[in-house]
Amino acid sequence: MTNGQNGAARVLALEINRNGEVRKKLNPLDREHELTNTLLHGLYPGIAVATVDVPQEELSPFERATVEQALVRLEWEKQKFALVGASGSAKNGKFYAVEPKHEREIASRFGSWPEAAMTYFGILVSDCIVRIEKSDCRVLVVEDHELGTNDCRGWISETLFRELQAAHKANLLERETDRLRRIHPNLPEIEITRSAERTVRRHVIPSQAFYQFRLTFERTQAKGSFKVMTDAVAKALDADMILPASSVKPEYKGKPAIIRWLTGSARTFRGPVVLGIREVSRNLEFRASYTLVEHAPGDSIELEIKPYALNEIEKVRAAFEGRKFEALFELLGTSEAQAVIGEDDVRSLDSEHTGIEHTIVEAVLKADPSGYMLKHPWIHSQLDRLLTRWAYKVSTAGGLRLPAFALADDGFLVAHNGEVISGSDWIPTDRALVSLASNRMLSVRYPIRTKEDLLPITRLTVEETLALLMDQLSKAGSTMTEQEALDQIVEAQLRLRGTFTIHSGTARRNGGDYDFDYICVVESEKFPRWVQDRFSYKERLSNQKQKLSKKRSPWWNLPQVALMAAKGNSIGSITDLKTSAMAAGRSDLAEELAFQLQAALDQLKHGTEPDRERIAAIRKEVGSAAPWLKSKLARRIDELPLHFDGLAASDVVGELYNSVRKEIHSFLSKEETLPLSSFGGLVAGGEFSEAMFSEVAKLNRIYARMLGRIRKKHEAYLEVAKEAEAEFERVKDNARKRKEAIFRLKQARAALHLYEREKSREEMKCVISLVRKWAEKKTENRRGWLQALHSKVCQGQGVGSIVFYAFPQELVDGIVERTGGRPIMVRVPDLAEGEVEIGQDGEVFLVSRFEGPDGESHERRILYFHITEDGNLYMDLKDGRPVLLEKVRPFKVVSGPSEIRDGMLVMPGTAQRPAVPTRKAN
Repeated sequence: MTNGQNGAARVLALEINRNGEVRKKLNPLDREHELTNTLLHGLYPGIAVATVDVPQEELSPFERATVEQALVRLEWEKQKFALVGASGSAKNGKFYAVEPKHEREIASRFGSWPEAAMTYFGILVSDCIVRIEKSDCRVLVVEDHELGTNDCRGWISETLFRELQAAHKANLLERETDRLRRIHPNLPEIEITRSAERTVRRHVIPSQAFYQFRLTFERTQAKGSFKVMTDAVAKALDADMILPASSVKPEYKGKPAIIRWLTGSARTFRGPVVLGIREVSRNLEFRASYTLVEHAPGDSIELEIKPYALNEIEKVRAAFEGRKFEALFELLGTSEAQAVIGEDDVRSLDSEHTGIEHTIVEAVLKADPSGYMLKHPWIHSQLDRLLTRWAYKVSTAGGLRLPAFALADDGFLVAHNGEVISGSDWIPTDRALVSLASNRMLSVRYPIRTKEDLLPITRLTVEETLALLMDQLSKAGSTMTEQEALDQIVEAQLRLRGTFTIHSGTARRNGGDYDFDYICVVESEKFPRWVQDRFSYKERLSNQKQKLSKKRSPWWNLPQVALMAAKGNSIGSITDLKTSAMAAGRSDLAEELAFQLQAALDQLKHGTEPDRERIAAIRKEVGSAAPWLKSKLARRIDELPLHFDGLAASDVVGELYNSVRKEIHSFLSKEETLPLSSFGGLVAGGEFSEAMFSEVAKLNRIYARMLGRIRKKHEAYLEVAKEAEAEFERVKDNARKRKEAIFRLKQARAALHLYEREKSREEMKCVISLVRKWAEKKTENRRGWLQALHSKVCQGQGVGSIVFYAFPQELVDGIVERTGGRPIMVRVPDLAEGEVEIGQDGEVFLVSRFEGPDGESHERRILYFHITEDGNLYMDLKDGRPVLLEKVRPFKVVSGPSEIRDGMLVMPGTAQRPAVPTRKAN
């Protein structure tokens, strides 16, 4: 492990092969391979950590014993490591090891219990938005539902929450001021400070939300979500945090306490803690998958989903053919409009750019008004992949976009007239409090096991919620008024941004709890037939998640437990087999597989295992049903078959595919691409020396060589699989040798599949990371380094990807300079469309023309709204004050005529400067 900027700790990445050999892997620049904002880094600063990958394919008894011993004697370059646990990636064969001096202490945190370490060590290495250490903190652990808690959902005091906000703000300010000093060395310090504060203000962890936390205290740890309680409640209960017992992993056995307002037991702790916020609730949107659509009735697919899909196709076609990239990217999951502040992510704080894009490709095409960059070989191939993924999703799931939320509970906790009042699980089990217009809906949590997992829910209005709450308060003997209950409970603790509030019994029906489980919603207003079908459906199965007892092994068996957990993530394959069974009309097998799926989901936590022999038998019975599943890895649209013949009538997704896919034409053609030499003049103005040119030439050679190694490794896996197939054919009639040949064939195929699906992508990420590390060190004359690298690349025959990975932002900015860029677009929904005039101070006047008494044409201008220099959109007056309509990323307004069309205002005389998300090398 190495230390990087801001105390960041890089994790050593190791892997063990089937022969027990330990090798070092390259580390990608992702948060999983840093410990900067983790609890582990807070507990043990400077600790040496390694991730260890083990084989996921089936091992022979000898190979298994060899790998187990390698895990026991783990060492790299004279640094010894001790295995201590895993995160959620254990099913993918990835584990954590630390320097031996910390092993016993970490083991004691999990009760020297291997299964607990495999399941919950991830708490310590979860990346947090912000992390603080407090030397004196009061923690109260109560039984679930006491003091308004619920399954994995607790409380944090206002004061402690504000400390987290302050720490987050300080971290953001430090990062932003460092950036401004670097790019504007001559800017006065006071201007840097002001600019940084303006930018950071929009990105600090917001109030009035739901918060996922990670926590360590005493010799244990906890995870779950928080709501905020008032300081008055915290004072009355003498607690800065209240945790339900279900949050503490494993069970906390601290000091017992008797508390006046508790009916059950409680345990208290006071002392040092490490606390982090991992996620904050926000409004989200999920794309539907075929595992959801396969449960829709036929009339919904024909009259609701298919028309939705065809409409999406037409929109994408029109946007692409018209080179309207703003519409195209919105349909593909992004937006050309100025990003709305509040729902914007916090990856970039750059106030100089008009928006942050999800990929380099989007930034490049948004910066280019001509569309010529579509002919660039790398941009062309990347966009084709994006369109192919979209085409498959539209063909198999209608391209449905569904609102998504974090699951939240109805718990409340307030102080009133000297009393502490709380409640939990008091709303009806078939109701939900959510900010949607639809009255009825289906709550969907992935992975979907059966149709019963689509929970029929009726929306609870604020008025209904308040009435139920007042009844609850009355039973508790409270004298709170309706207005007090509305302000202090409904608005402050229930109607939280981006949440879907339901009874815990309802959440458990499809396997959910309150540790930030996400759900999406099928609304009755958009899909009335589908929702009605589920409401009318008579449930037959109960596949509710069970609280199973956990297996317990001695600590010395940790390597054996690890290899059991690393048998491979079978969730995806079982899910697809279940889909195949439904397509074949075998609902009985699909229902059986639902229970096998649950066993796979519980494997790491409870030691359950799916019955692999039974799954193999079902696979033989189902045969080649749902052939469209094999097309999910297509890389070009023309690799997606236009039609599948011989589909069973029960294959509703296949029928949807056949109806929709034929309407999607290839958007891009390989013949349209141009050689890199055609883009030689794209970058201009940079100065470089012969030494710089030699260095980039060397980098380009190394990059090409590493990509070649990935291709050769893939070819080697293919060759081993072919040899195993040939060997099986040679000995298949020999009963004694056939068993060994089948084992080696399965092993080779599993290794090939794993490399294609995961390892090759991981290796590619590592190669890109090396390029980014190199480029990040070029802090001076970056335009010159870009010029040198681009010039060298354009002399070759490749696709030029290295330039986009090394200097993406400089390249995008250069495209804007060379082409003039595309004008900034501001979204102004629900406003009348037409001609407008923009004033020097950002006033937007609606222009209307009329004929006067003299027969001449006259012009009337009405002040419509106002765009301020800090990105606020104001309109109308309420009690003499302007009303904030929207908030966007700031930009310099240029006066002139324009128009509003399709809810978008084009800003004349401006140019978009898309910001590319960057990852710092450590």
